[in-house]
Amino acid sequence: MIELKDIEWLGKLAKLQLDDDEKEALRTDLEEIVGFAGSVSEAADSDAYRGVVVEAEDLRADEVVPSFPQELILSNVSGGEQGYFPVRKRRHDVK
Repeated sequence: MIELKDIEWLGKLAKLQLDDDEKEALRTDLEEIVGFAGSVSEAADSDAYRGVVVEAEDLRADEVVPSFPQELILSNVSGGEQGYFPVRKRRHDVK
């Protein structure tokens, strides 16, 4: 069973302001979703799905092809240095 404290924690993670009615509705919805996921998991383990596996020989062969030149890949990025894409640091804290 999903508890109210779990809903409050999820609300903080998602930065949502939820009133008591919204928390209860979300708890109910999540319980239904988890229940549905459980029934899907049970169905996947049943004999009806046994043998429904793609064999390796049914897949296409891997092809080795040349990559794009690094200069071309980085040409649309400002600040591409030493062959890397610049990524701004972000900090995600939940208090």
